[in-house]
Formats: sequence, structure tokens, C-alpha cells
Amino acid sequence: MEINATIVGQIGFVLAVVFICLTIKFAKGKADNLPLAGFCSLLFNFLFPPAGWFYCYHWNKKKQ
Repeated sequence: MEINATIVGQIGFVLAVVFICLTIKFAKGKADNLPLAGFCSLLFNFLFPPAGWFYCYHWNKKKQ
């Protein structure tokens, strides 16, 4: 089986962008500083993706 690094990178990039958009959507109305939440999501998703997924889940489940 051959693994193409370009495809893996593109899939990772698309997933990161999707999770960043979802995190911003979930954080609207809940976050005091929305740009900071978006920036943290960007860092988490590009540096260590599972942390970005849990960060998105955190904003999804957070009460107002």
C-alpha cells in the first residue's frame, strides 16, 4: 500500500479549517474574546490536531 503524503497533508489542512470554523461558530456568544478563541483554535489544529478537536468540543458543550 502506498501512502501519498500530499493527500494526507491536504486532508489534514481541510480538517483543520473545518474545525477552526466550527470552533468559531460554537464560541460566538460564549467567548469574551472571539478572535483569541479563533487564534487558539488555529494553533491547536495546526500544531496538535487532537487538542483542536477537544477545544472545539469544549466550546460546543460550554454553557453561556
